[in-house]
Amino acid sequence: MNKLETLFKETYKVNPEFEYSAPSRINLIGEHIDYNGGMVLPAAISRYIKALVSKRNDNKICFKSTAFEGVLERNLDDLKYDAKYDWANYGFGIFQTLQDDGYKFKFGLNILITSNIPLGSGLSSSAAFLDLICFIASDIYNLNLTKDDIVKESVKTENVYCGLKCGIMDEAAIALGEENKCLYLNCNNFTYKKINLDLGNYKFVVLQTNKPRKLTESKYNERVDECNKALNILKNHYPSINNLCDLKPEMLNDIEKYLNDQILFKRVRHCITENDRVYQFVEALKIKDLNKISSLLKSSHDSLKNDYEVTGLHLDTITEEAIKAGAIASRMTGAGFGGCAIALVDEKIFDDFANKTSKAYEQKTGITPAIYMVDIVSGPKFERKL
Repeated sequence: MNKLETLFKETYKVNPEFEYSAPSRINLIGEHIDYNGGMVLPAAISRYIKALVSKRNDNKICFKSTAFEGVLERNLDDLKYDAKYDWANYGFGIFQTLQDDGYKFKFGLNILITSNIPLGSGLSSSAAFLDLICFIASDIYNLNLTKDDIVKESVKTENVYCGLKCGIMDEAAIALGEENKCLYLNCNNFTYKKINLDLGNYKFVVLQTNKPRKLTESKYNERVDECNKALNILKNHYPSINNLCDLKPEMLNDIEKYLNDQILFKRVRHCITENDRVYQFVEALKIKDLNKISSLLKSSHDSLKNDYEVTGLHLDTITEEAIKAGAIASRMTGAGFGGCAIALVDEKIFDDFANKTSKAYEQKTGITPAIYMVDIVSGPKFERKL
């Protein structure tokens, strides 16, 4: 019995029965446009959240995490959102959302969570948790949820139960993840293609700033509200649009006049140009045009810095130092306000690259980053019966 299994038995006084896992994700390009109906290009990566699970004889759902003290438990018939349950609300929320949608649970579960996905890092630890619990519920209770169902139930939980105005990208990237492929996802109509991700010796590296943030306490919802405000204004001039990403770059001159608000215009300009960069990136990826890929990643970060204003000292510093240390491209990934960036690096120079980037970043910020190369992997899965 390994340490995790021992902790499970010590916590719940029974042996675990099943083991499950789900990956985290990076977004290659297409940032902050998932909730604006845009195209995005995320991929599931080899940082994982895992769960040991056993069935209960009552109707309690119990959560324990190796990252926190204590056990959080609730009855299946009393799962209304309550802030005192902190991180476990994402798990309880899945069960409440599924019940709201007509699914039945005849017994409870003991769940022990462990993860090497850094909390608040921008690698979607919360979406991984949501998808994992939804996958577990579907498997153990024979709900027969499809991968698309898991995405929709998880997003609904985050939007409605947890109150975060996110789009579908994070949950979709994880639930639909496939080895060595990224997800070319239309966030307006939830259609997607899998795109091969093969850049030879060049691999994606995660640059973790170690400046954590909670999205609900950041300006994330403020950006969503700004985009909605701009959209409502622009619908008077473009009545056929449903989302900001329905607009095209050639419309920007007119849009600036219609908005008459420089902040709103900058937000819209980012959405429109970022959406266009995703199209260009996919075409460059198909022919492995590293120069074009590098240029688009740089433009994306610059737009997130100057037009969307979600980067800040730590993300700007680590991306700049990554380029100096040998990366051919680097940009923030995720929601920003701290968290992580990604870099495209020749794996042959990784050790030297990581050392140089880490030293320079720490010298300028006083914080030691975490830097690691990642593989592109498949989504949630049943690991084994114990």
